[in-house]
Amino acid sequence: MVITLLNVGFCLGQADFGKYSEMELVLEEVPFQPDAKVVTLWEEANSYFVINGLSTDYHYRFKVLDDNHENFGDILIPYYRGKYNTEDISKIQAQVSYLENGSRKTFVLTKNEIKEVNLGGGEFQYVLVFPHVKKGSILELKYRKLDQEYGILEGWAFQKKYPALFSKYSFKAPDFFQYQMIMQGKQVAEAAEISERKNQYSWLRRDIPSLPNEPFIGNLLDYQERVDGYLFSSQYVSPNQSENSEIVYSSWSQLANAWLQVPDMNSYYFQSPESIPDYPTIKLDSLTKVEQAKKIYRYVVNEIKYLESSWIEPIYPLDILLKKKEGNSFDKNLLFLHLLRRSGFEANLVLINERYRGRTQLIPVPFINQFHDCVVLLNLEGNNILVDASDPNVPFGMLPIEKVRDRGFILEFDKGRLEDLTYTHRSGSIQMVSFESLSDGSMGFKSQIKFLDQEALAMSQYQKGIKDSVELLKKDQRFDRFEISNLTSLDQVESQRSFSIFFDAKLEEPKDELLYLTPFAFSRFFENPFVQNDRVLPVEFNYPFFENINASIPIPKGFELEDYPESVSITNPSKTIRFSYLINKVDDELKISSRLEFSTSVIPVSEYGDLKVLMETVSSKLKSPVILKKITFPNP
Repeated sequence: MVITLLNVGFCLGQADFGKYSEMELVLEEVPFQPDAKVVTLWEEANSYFVINGLSTDYHYRFKVLDDNHENFGDILIPYYRGKYNTEDISKIQAQVSYLENGSRKTFVLTKNEIKEVNLGGGEFQYVLVFPHVKKGSILELKYRKLDQEYGILEGWAFQKKYPALFSKYSFKAPDFFQYQMIMQGKQVAEAAEISERKNQYSWLRRDIPSLPNEPFIGNLLDYQERVDGYLFSSQYVSPNQSENSEIVYSSWSQLANAWLQVPDMNSYYFQSPESIPDYPTIKLDSLTKVEQAKKIYRYVVNEIKYLESSWIEPIYPLDILLKKKEGNSFDKNLLFLHLLRRSGFEANLVLINERYRGRTQLIPVPFINQFHDCVVLLNLEGNNILVDASDPNVPFGMLPIEKVRDRGFILEFDKGRLEDLTYTHRSGSIQMVSFESLSDGSMGFKSQIKFLDQEALAMSQYQKGIKDSVELLKKDQRFDRFEISNLTSLDQVESQRSFSIFFDAKLEEPKDELLYLTPFAFSRFFENPFVQNDRVLPVEFNYPFFENINASIPIPKGFELEDYPESVSITNPSKTIRFSYLINKVDDELKISSRLEFSTSVIPVSEYGDLKVLMETVSSKLKSPVILKKITFPNP
């Protein structure tokens, strides 16, 4: 397994590199988490200011408690060098202590096992490949990180994938800086040691369990025991001069103005097209405003190659971007913004804290580093819509799920602001199932599943990834229950925000004169996914959604209706989940419809018991068969 060290913490510790206590050497089981396969024996970081930025010394020590658990042993240290050496990693030390024939040996990693990799777009990472990783091995590493950005601290997570015996974090700033710390978790707050001037902080935590490994979790950052911090004042900035400060920003508007004046950003707003030899000519004559916006969008998404980058600024200024025809999300969305403005549209860049990378809730103070990505807020015929020009597989007016956020930072000169964002979608699926008698006398059915909005986008991107409908059959266990044929798909995400799949299925021969029909076998909740007795974290979906399934079952010649489920309609106490299952028998045909709707994307822990009980009923009802019985005709 690959471990990524995200440099999300700073602490001070006293463990000596390469010297292990008797407890560490003999440890075979974590007392407070006996099933753990890997344990963090010690993790620490000491963060302090030097002349050219914030320096942090890191020290990690892991022990493997099982045989090569998940191929544990490759550790990544990512950092952003950028154009100005924004971050740098140095003084890497690493070794592994392992058992061989009953004695302990040590292997010190060299340049052969420590490699620097250029990921492009200013992103780099060191890859540390530890050999001799097996039961009883102790992996240890130290390194130093220099960071020239110190307005918002990247934070420290005490709670991670593996349990920790010790986790220590310490941060010291000069007397003229004061930082505000955001502590998440009661035990974190209780362990804090804070100086009176709020420029020195330290925490020491012991016996920390790992993050719960539960399904249906959004961003674990929201639930970790952790601490984050930001610079909120400086003696060098008097209150009446705060609007002119380049250290501490007093308002979102001031921060927006400062950010828009960064040369590479500024080029997209003010650089003259006449000075750019490769400036594009996009013919927009005779097009409506909607058609114009879409044509500009298609140019950007198709002509500019996307480069993966986590830095919150463009890689290139406008002229270089148009020459190289490649860039990150900021490059592409800024070019889209530039071309829109040149064509008379009202539009602004919006910074967002991308899902799964940052806290769900923004820190309500004007600091740029809490944002990770961007979209464009476009006024189109009087309506504000959000557009992302990064990915050519995302149609105009739709957003990838990681960019669907409730709030964002609007970058507008003299009007920078934190503002609620509106992205309208109605995501879900509608399935039609029609049973029929086949030419060979057996029974089968035709099915169509139509996915809408975000569900459609996800299916479209999924199919583009596998590139083969046959692979869909192999990867989706729901298809294992039937003999499937004629599987096709229809991608209408761009035109109708829908994606449909069609297929035929053949049923097994009747058993003991009975034919069992399960029309809802393709529901995502045919099996109840909520089987835990208890829950530590809330249940999170990507968005509210619904699932409709409608089945028609004509009673074939030679059969009669033996049994079928009863209608039911239920909801949970908070009315956020509703399920209906309706039966309608007309002449020789049975019609069944089910609808399951989640009107919220988050189910709190306090409601998990209700969710589990309700979904047990849903799954049971969806599994209930319609039973047809062969009619035995008497001999004439």
